[in-house]
Amino acid sequence: MSQLFASADRAPATYTAEAYLSPDAGGALFYINYTAEGGASSTLDAKLQYYDAGEQAWDDLTDSAGNAIAFAQFTGVGEDSLKVYPGLTEKLTTTNRQYNGPLPRRLRLSATVGTTNVTFSAGFENLR
Repeated sequence: MSQLFASADRAPATYTAEAYLSPDAGGALFYINYTAEGGASSTLDAKLQYYDAGEQAWDDLTDSAGNAIAFAQFTGVGEDSLKVYPGLTEKLTTTNRQYNGPLPRRLRLSATVGTTNVTFSAGFENLR
């Protein structure tokens, strides 16, 4: 697996890390390990974004209904995964989400820490 964020204590802010997909990857499996929270109201929201070369800007990667492809919000210690691959049966439950669709070659994980510090790490694996 490739690391996007090393485990570290992070203050409230938005953090981004670019994922470098293999040219022959059909999709990817992303994971987050949320290991410590700074208080009862700590949150972590994470979503996938792609680079739009025409606009020269990052945009949210969305499903067919226009919803951001994202992890469920973390409100306590735990781990989760998110898989994006063509032909998957979509699973939009609270954990281990799956999305049906291809991934662009240039994408990143955008993680927003809420009101108090949290400790987390994240990574991904190319799927063929």
